[in-house]
Amino acid sequence: MRSYFLTMSASINSASRWRRRVRGAWLKVHLWLALTLGFFFVVLGLTGSFNVFIHELEELGLPPVRHETGALPRSLDDILQTVRAAHPDKQGKWSLLLPGYGNDYLWAEYPKPTETADELYAPFRVLVDPYSGKIVAESYWGRTLWTLIYEVHAALMTGKIGPRVGRIGFNSVCFFGLFLFTSASTGLYLWWPRGGNFKKAVTVKRGASPERFYFDLHKTTGFYSSIILLILAFTGFSFGYADYIKPLVRVVSAVKDKHLQEPDVRSRLSAGARPISVARAVAVADRIFPDAELRGVETPDGKEGVYCISKRQAGEANRRWPRSKVWIDQYGGQILAVQDPNRFTGGETFLNVLWPLHSGEALGLAGRIVWCIVGLAPLLLYVSGLIRWRQKRRARRTARRPS
Repeated sequence: MRSYFLTMSASINSASRWRRRVRGAWLKVHLWLALTLGFFFVVLGLTGSFNVFIHELEELGLPPVRHETGALPRSLDDILQTVRAAHPDKQGKWSLLLPGYGNDYLWAEYPKPTETADELYAPFRVLVDPYSGKIVAESYWGRTLWTLIYEVHAALMTGKIGPRVGRIGFNSVCFFGLFLFTSASTGLYLWWPRGGNFKKAVTVKRGASPERFYFDLHKTTGFYSSIILLILAFTGFSFGYADYIKPLVRVVSAVKDKHLQEPDVRSRLSAGARPISVARAVAVADRIFPDAELRGVETPDGKEGVYCISKRQAGEANRRWPRSKVWIDQYGGQILAVQDPNRFTGGETFLNVLWPLHSGEALGLAGRIVWCIVGLAPLLLYVSGLIRWRQKRRARRTARRPS
């Protein structure tokens, strides 16, 4: 009997030592990620908080859109004519984003202006009052405060050096998501109360010493933000490395790239053919999605270009950039392709919601507010973690000094 208890005691001690070694290893991983990449996490978190409301911030300070009760907005054809007349050098494709979900103005975007051709992404944007049809603001992406902040978040400003360097910067930022996921995961593991006292683990003790205060602040901030940080980290990684995620998704559900990518369609040019109006193209799309909300229009790019009409069906997680789309021949008005998220497989739906999960819009305004607040968490975690690390280092040095 005694030998049995001795064996059990040895097994328990061995398991305890193994858990301490595992915990120590994860603690080192968590620490070194914070020391080497913690500052970048702070930058991405703070800029991400602003980006959640970038359209509202971009329109901040502009005169409010006013119209009489019952007044109808100007037609998209009229607005497009106004924009093109103001910028005759910018022919070809324009993208129109209709008001709603944070933007009161209609946004017209020219995707590839020659003035910023040497940058990764820098379209020319025109804001138009949808009722008066007047142009109220113009800018190139990255030339305003809020788009500059977005550039920092997306590619650490490398996009301004050139498309190739910008792509490397973008992929690097996306790869940081893998490290953030590891940091949040290890932090959650280290937070888990070994004694089962969860109430103590999720509160900051009142009147505690500085050492205890910063320890509690770090662990509680990490706990309450961990789930959203894990979502942000994974979705951010997916934007640059979707090809690595799709095979994993295909294990449980089919994913057909053609359902998620832009179709390769062209308009059929014939002698004497004239382009149809935006209104007619929208009317054609209405036949496919009659009850959906019109959100955007892309005009044809060149003689073989097509109209792309974006509408949002009820329940779509993508609110600003929905995936209910119809591609239409610019001359005859024939439907060339349709994208309907209601027909996506489970795997395709999962990939489709990654962006609205990253931006918070999948959960509406409440989700965006929560996401904005959680963007501050990396700063709190970084500062409290550094302070606690320095406290522990001072304590160890003091303990080693001869008395």
